[in-house]
Amino acid sequence: MDSGRSPASIHSSVNSPVCFVPPSRSVKRPRPVKSCLECRKRKLKCDRTSPCSQCQKTQRACRYAAEGEAVSPSDGSDVEVPERTAKRTRPVISQEPSQRGTNYAAVLEDHATRLERLESHLSGSTSSIAESSGPPAQRPAASSLTIRGLTVKGGLRTRFFGQSSTRVLVNLFDEAKDFMFSRNKSSDIRELFLNIQKIHKALQDEHRKATAPLTVFVDSMTPIQKRMADVLPSRAVCDKLLNIYLSASETIYRVLHIPSFMDQYIGYWEGKPQPDAFLPQLLPILCVGYRFVGAGKGQYHDRDGIHIPTASSLVRTWLDGLRGKQLVEFSTLQAELLQLMAQRMINPQNQESWTHLGLIVRMAMTMGLHRDPSEFGPKISPFWAEQRRKLWYTILELDVHMSMQCNLPCCIREGDFTCLPPRNLNDEDIYPNIEQLPPSKPIDQYTDARIQVFAANTLSIRLKVVELINRTDSLQDYQQVLEIGNELERVFEDVRYIVPPAAHLGDRTEYRQKWQSRIILDMHCRRPLLALYRPFALGSPDVPQQIMTGYLRSSIILLSYLDELDPSTPDYHHIWHMHQLVLKQDILQAAFSVCYYMKQVSNGSTSMDLMNSDSPIKLESVEEACTIASDSSVLLSFPRLKTTVQRVLDNMLNRIREIGTDLRDIVSLTVVFNTSQGGTPEQKRDATKSGVQAILDAGLQAIHANQEKITSMSIMPPSISGTMNTTQTNTSFMHNAQPFIATADALNTMPDDFSALWDMEFWNPFLPFGLS
Repeated sequence: MDSGRSPASIHSSVNSPVCFVPPSRSVKRPRPVKSCLECRKRKLKCDRTSPCSQCQKTQRACRYAAEGEAVSPSDGSDVEVPERTAKRTRPVISQEPSQRGTNYAAVLEDHATRLERLESHLSGSTSSIAESSGPPAQRPAASSLTIRGLTVKGGLRTRFFGQSSTRVLVNLFDEAKDFMFSRNKSSDIRELFLNIQKIHKALQDEHRKATAPLTVFVDSMTPIQKRMADVLPSRAVCDKLLNIYLSASETIYRVLHIPSFMDQYIGYWEGKPQPDAFLPQLLPILCVGYRFVGAGKGQYHDRDGIHIPTASSLVRTWLDGLRGKQLVEFSTLQAELLQLMAQRMINPQNQESWTHLGLIVRMAMTMGLHRDPSEFGPKISPFWAEQRRKLWYTILELDVHMSMQCNLPCCIREGDFTCLPPRNLNDEDIYPNIEQLPPSKPIDQYTDARIQVFAANTLSIRLKVVELINRTDSLQDYQQVLEIGNELERVFEDVRYIVPPAAHLGDRTEYRQKWQSRIILDMHCRRPLLALYRPFALGSPDVPQQIMTGYLRSSIILLSYLDELDPSTPDYHHIWHMHQLVLKQDILQAAFSVCYYMKQVSNGSTSMDLMNSDSPIKLESVEEACTIASDSSVLLSFPRLKTTVQRVLDNMLNRIREIGTDLRDIVSLTVVFNTSQGGTPEQKRDATKSGVQAILDAGLQAIHANQEKITSMSIMPPSISGTMNTTQTNTSFMHNAQPFIATADALNTMPDDFSALWDMEFWNPFLPFGLS
């Protein structure tokens, strides 16, 4: 369009005769080479510094072409290129008014013809690209019931659940759902469920008391700093818990500059005054360290540790009392993050953590952490610039992790920040008065920041995963899913190169450190890959085999992290506890996923037997894909899948008393596992009954009860029983059952309504249909 010409000239030229003249030849002038070789090769915008920001961000070697050095024209546009072929001749308008009307229509017709030809060309190009990429792409079509769920109570209270929730995963198993929700259970199965519900209620009451802060501290009128000092354990205990935190958590989640914090820590015990934010930072650190020590730690007040609910509540009180400029202090943001980590140790509710993290993200943005400190010149010293980068990327990591766990969008999107990743340096290499940061060390060299730096380089891919899994309904094919999956697979190769599996020979501490580094790096990319493949591998028809096999392989790898360690080593139980604590939800989802493959493989074997007997039945595509995935490796064989899930169930039973353990998860996985192995209905029923009985036995041992005591226990809390008696529903069978005791006669008369399983406190047969 000739947008720069006057209306008169346009009118005149459009209505003028048309003649054709050859265009003048255009020669591109040679320009000096200014961009670095890496930016030209990747066609990125280079700021032409040494090293440039693009190379710093991706940890690449930045190099410029030497004077007189030959450079390939494909490396960039700074060099002279061969002369272009002459453009197609075009009409040049002459100024002859006699042909206005005729040529006006001719020009319009010519434009219309050219536009039609262009559309046809583009349509043909798109078709050829689609045909050359393989078979026609299928639009992903997984059932929404297997991806997300929503509970509605009273029409006003609603809660969203994502694809990793048990109540969503169980929708993949119709036979297991029928077993749990059927109204026609035999009396022995119904009695098992009733007794398990009583154990669940007893454990929930115990957890509720254990997670309540001590009122003598939280309700005291003593100054908050004094109360926080009063809940501190001895110096020796603090030293131990602090070391555990630094080695276990200050890896990918970098919050502290360790030398500076240790100076404050030592000064505190020497009686020197410290900043007001010191104790609010120390208490959460001790809470996280104590929770990592072993099962049940931090739930009860003892002298060998710290009471996590009380300490976390006191820090929250201190944070809520800050005003004005205190809210934008760097130390305040550190305390907020540490308090969130400590709270998750006793309250692993992902959606609450996701909500709280959203406030922290906005707090960090108001402090400008999302912008790189170099944008503000000398206002921020090199030392604090690096601390800001570390803390910002810690927030990013938590945002990505929590968003995937909740299946909700990230608070931060790619492009919302310009902050560069931190450098691969030890904390001792930088100090507050440093004038210039030392150069970053190679990524294969171990430092305090290596894990965070490597993870920061994969952040862009993981942000794409979170964005994609929240818009699966809009995908037209699997192309983008496969491309991102391939990128993540290449990251695993990088992890194996940077931290290769080490032999058991040599220093045990060094071996454990390398193992921990490799597992952390692998885990933070294995989670996104599982979240990416999950909606399609479990329930989507005609899914590519790469997704089916890749999802099963990643699930087994995640469930087999501990196979590299020797169970006889003294610290194995400590590592096992941390593994179960950190990966609890990931382990549960992976176990359900493996059961899905087991179910499809067993169904496929039955169908194959029928096909071999001259039956016209054709193998289903999902069953066939799962069978191919299981047969692709010995590690994915059916016996190995079965053994892996059984081990998960055994571990969950051993931790049945732990805070955060939900008996409903264990029961659901047990029923799903035993109904997915194949066999006759009688065999499945007996195996499931045996599995549920094992849960009952473990629960009785956890609450220190026996069969007679559990039979006489009340099954419903008073608040629910009062609601039951005022309800208009026909509940005459309950009017003379105060308190609500499960007797043999009651088992045969109660309306076994298991259909509202997840909308009630548990499988509660006393509640009539629709009451919650």
